[in-house]
Amino acid sequence: MWLSISATFWRNYLVMRRAFPWSFFLGHILSAIYIIIFAYLTYFFVFKGDLSSSFSTYAGTDDYLSYCILGGLLYSFSVSLLMITSRTLITELREGTLESLLLTPSTRKGYFLGYVALGLIRILMEFLVIIAIGSLFGLHLQQINWLYVLIVLALLILSTFSMALVLGSFMLYFRDTYITQNTLFVLMGLVCSITFPSDFLPEGVRWISQIMPLTYGVDALRMVWIEGIPINDLFSPLLKMSILGLIYLPIGSYFMKRMEKYVLEKHFG
Repeated sequence: MWLSISATFWRNYLVMRRAFPWSFFLGHILSAIYIIIFAYLTYFFVFKGDLSSSFSTYAGTDDYLSYCILGGLLYSFSVSLLMITSRTLITELREGTLESLLLTPSTRKGYFLGYVALGLIRILMEFLVIIAIGSLFGLHLQQINWLYVLIVLALLILSTFSMALVLGSFMLYFRDTYITQNTLFVLMGLVCSITFPSDFLPEGVRWISQIMPLTYGVDALRMVWIEGIPINDLFSPLLKMSILGLIYLPIGSYFMKRMEKYVLEKHFG
């Protein structure tokens, strides 16, 4: 499996470096910066620095700017990881290399992990840049337990990877990336407590947030980052995020294999 991971990693590194070294990197950073600037302008020029008691109760904090900046940070983080994983096979299909890939003896796990390994390096760079920019707009940076932050991010990576497999199977079936992924991303931005708590959503819509790992990821990160809550007290959001990952993983793996067979029969049969 290591050979598959290494080969996929270096192939994609060369493609990224030569074909589009900055476009995805800058695009994801800009999406988070838009959220940061929108939150800053809204807080000072619309809310006049005044928050309702209901927001503080639902959010668990009065630090609105850190709340929104961390939401934008993890939104960019999750979107990047979803795109990296879910677009793998449909990219191969569009480039005409999918049949060759599926006929190789290399493991599919190694293939996906190679993509993710390279993607995480880029995502880490985006993560650090957004934190640096967010600090200029009021992001809380005092007394952060970075070990707890890494634990939250690790669980979010695993659950988001599982969700990306499901998304990737839909992309293969519909042979579409733009509408499929952006529909999901818009939903995530609306219901996953990115700029406001999901408790403000209507009851009929709130259930969508409960099937998104990002909802529990941002809640857990804010508790650790802003409030300094120890990891032992984050059992509920971390458990829910892990359970969603364990649910999505077999579903995504199953449908991804079905879609591989479907694509081969339909387009190469």
